[in-house]
Amino acid sequence: MDNDLKYQLIQFIREEIGEFNMEITDTTELENDLGVTGDDGRDLIVKYANVFNVEINGFVFSKYFYPEPSAFSNFKPISSLNIAKLFEGILEGKLT
Repeated sequence: MDNDLKYQLIQFIREEIGEFNMEITDTTELENDLGVTGDDGRDLIVKYANVFNVEINGFVFSKYFYPEPSAFSNFKPISSLNIAKLFEGILEGKLT
C-alpha cells in the first residue's frame, strides 16, 4: 500500500510541475532538483495538502522555498524538502 501511495505522490508532483522525464526518488528536492520555488512552491504544497489530506498549519514556506526572485533578493540557505518528507507528511497527516 505504501508503494502505491508513494507512486501517487510522485505522479502528483510530476503533473503539477510538468516534469515527466526526470527520475524522481525519495531524495529529490522540490526547490533544488525540480526548481519549484516561491509562489509555485506555496501553491504546490497547498494543493498537496488538499489532495492527500495533510495538515499544513505549522508549515513555514520560507523555510523550504526561496521567495520570488527580484533584483534586491539576498537568499539565505533553505532546508531540504524532498519526496521522502512529503511522503512522511502523508503518513503522519501533517507536514511541518
